[in-house]
Amino acid sequence: MGIIIVEETRKQMSVDFGPGRADTFTEAVHAAPADPSVPGDPGDTTLCGKPTRDMEKLSYTPSGPGAPWFPRNKRQWMCRACDEALRSG
Repeated sequence: MGIIIVEETRKQMSVDFGPGRADTFTEAVHAAPADPSVPGDPGDTTLCGKPTRDMEKLSYTPSGPGAPWFPRNKRQWMCRACDEALRSG
């Protein structure tokens, strides 16, 4: 099973930059199985069950066996449920 890394974000309106401006913040980084019909894209849900349709695919590939499944600079946002699913699967 191929794994695609996706980022869940939230937008927050910013009063500092004028009307209509929004800042985007990372909520979590998830793992999703690759879509069988389009292997470079995530399937419909993450390993923790969240829908991927509004998530952004991250261009990250682990460097090798034992490397983290998520980018190191996103460690604080790693989804613990996705991590557990990968460890137990």
